[in-house]
Amino acid sequence: MDSLQTTDLRYLKTKPNFSKILEKGAVVQNVREIYPTLTYPIHTSIITGVHPNKHGITHNQMPSIEPENPNWSIMGSDWYWYSDYIKVPTLMDVANEASLVTASVMWPVMAGKKPTHNLAEIWPNRHEPMKTTFERACTEEVMALYYDKYFGTFNWTEKIDADSYAIPIAVDMIQRFNPDLMLIHSVCLDHERHVSGVEGPKIDACLNRIDDIVGEIIEASQMAGSFDQTNFVLLGDHGQLTIQKVFLLNVLLKEKGLIQTGADGKVTRYDAYSFSAGFSTHIILNNPEDEVMKEKVYSVLLEIQRDYEPYIGRIFNECEVDVEEGLSGDFSFVIESGDGVIFDNELGDCAILEVKIANNEVYKGMHGHHPSKGHKPPFIAFGPDVKSDVVINSGDLLDICPTLVKLLDVQMDNLEGNPFLIFK
Repeated sequence: MDSLQTTDLRYLKTKPNFSKILEKGAVVQNVREIYPTLTYPIHTSIITGVHPNKHGITHNQMPSIEPENPNWSIMGSDWYWYSDYIKVPTLMDVANEASLVTASVMWPVMAGKKPTHNLAEIWPNRHEPMKTTFERACTEEVMALYYDKYFGTFNWTEKIDADSYAIPIAVDMIQRFNPDLMLIHSVCLDHERHVSGVEGPKIDACLNRIDDIVGEIIEASQMAGSFDQTNFVLLGDHGQLTIQKVFLLNVLLKEKGLIQTGADGKVTRYDAYSFSAGFSTHIILNNPEDEVMKEKVYSVLLEIQRDYEPYIGRIFNECEVDVEEGLSGDFSFVIESGDGVIFDNELGDCAILEVKIANNEVYKGMHGHHPSKGHKPPFIAFGPDVKSDVVINSGDLLDICPTLVKLLDVQMDNLEGNPFLIFK
């Protein structure tokens, strides 16, 4: 459940399904995420058990100073859709090697033919027919069963509510295929927090829907006759923070001569640019091997930090962020923002904006921050192998995959964490 926070459990324990689950299950509160707190890196760490410097997914999207190229979709440029991008074995891999029936519904970075049954999380792009995109990303029987009825007729330009088709498909897949391992990603709460804020009546209404979704999944397992043999795990991936200001760092990098544009405003050359991860940003160099330029860029960033002190928190160099947070990639620096400040990529006229607008909506909440900040997600489990009435006050995201491996009774090597102590 994307963007589920431990604080949400106070409300959810009053709801029909979560009240029963929290009473009989095991709960790990306040799970520390990885950096940055973005959906795709986190979901990949959940199923690999390692940091981004090993699995390779450092952001939701691939960096570009010109987001129209090469693969613009309705949700932005070139996302890490496909499981081929992951550099290490996943829980899905080891389940397949054990000849288990696997399924995935909207799980990030899982597009392709790896799960036995796969409804990929992917959105249409503007350069090919929509059905072609989904045929490449989803398995054949999922396309045959669900494309025309559900996501092929979805109004992609007007709506973002993928749960409206994904959850009915997940329910049908449970009853139809009875998978041994199933990964399901629900997105409605994350979107609601983006547009409505971190807390409030609309969030409570969405949590009501989350409770209903969990109830539908449980009922599907009961209908399939697999409920008593199934271990369920309910996860959040990150919290969100309230947006107070928007900082367009590329405007300043252009003023400092690190980005040059033509008369049409398009970039003609660059030495470095900022690629936003929300409350943090990655600084991409044109030639990261040029140590002289790297020192120049660092000097410019320090100068901007002095001039815009409330907007920039810490500047990590690539060694610091790798050692401290297990994050490395095609960037030379990572900048954590000041409190309440998100980064944006545009090359506008003004470096500071009062509001963030995306998909014609004002965004009030965001993530991508350092895991030392904000509310933390929970880990909740129940089933035949899980102790009842267990509450652990804190945990680490890297402990989730070892826990799933133990629940699934498969072998997976090179994990960085340890199983939560929730087993009978």
